[in-house]
Amino acid sequence: MKSLATGPQVSARRAAVYRLVGTTPSEKRAHTQELLLAAGRELVVDKGIGAVSVGDVCTRAGFTRGAFYSNFTDMDHFIHRLAENEWEAMTAFVDAAVSAGPQGGSGVDRTPRANTALQANTALPQALVDLAGRLMEVVPVSREFYFLQSEFMAYLVRDPEGRSALGDGYEVFKRRLGTVLETELAAVGRECVLSVTDTTELFLADVERSMRLGLIHDDSTLAAYVDRTLAVVLLRLSQPLRQ
Repeated sequence: MKSLATGPQVSARRAAVYRLVGTTPSEKRAHTQELLLAAGRELVVDKGIGAVSVGDVCTRAGFTRGAFYSNFTDMDHFIHRLAENEWEAMTAFVDAAVSAGPQGGSGVDRTPRANTALQANTALPQALVDLAGRLMEVVPVSREFYFLQSEFMAYLVRDPEGRSALGDGYEVFKRRLGTVLETELAAVGRECVLSVTDTTELFLADVERSMRLGLIHDDSTLAAYVDRTLAVVLLRLSQPLRQ
């Protein structure tokens, strides 16, 4: 993977783009970037990062390669920007879901939600069944979310040079989700057995598995597996609040 750091071999064109990276884009340039990134997002969902070329992005967005290279140094730079935008959007989704709920605690709507997959399990505290339903309101469960986060995480593993920058957005998203998880557990008198970070990772793993199984089995909700398992996972990964 290429680094965005400049060096003695950088061309005049790339040097000019590097200088633009740290500046506020004009309205026209910002709009061009927005359209290119939107096209790239669609292509990554449909084909995967490795199968997307600069030409593909330009064709989908209706721009020339010159327009692409006037805004991004290369595909690595483009994917970094796309990932940053998506992690920000995912974090904003969590914040919007929290803000939509009534005030108090994390702000998540605490109205009990029916979960027919778990209601028959009398061994589960109803508070955890309800909590599982509430937590699913703050995670963007969708085909797009599954493919984008899967592609970005795979890209992150393969890009040791850009790992820190590319992973920053994911860490912000995960911390925000962890705060909601910790607050909501406390609201039902429980706390994490493991660290909040590890518990959040396991929560996300459950959600990811559910989306993957849903896509494999053509389940449009993508949530059947997590509906069946999340309350049990929360029970095992939490304990009554210590005084």
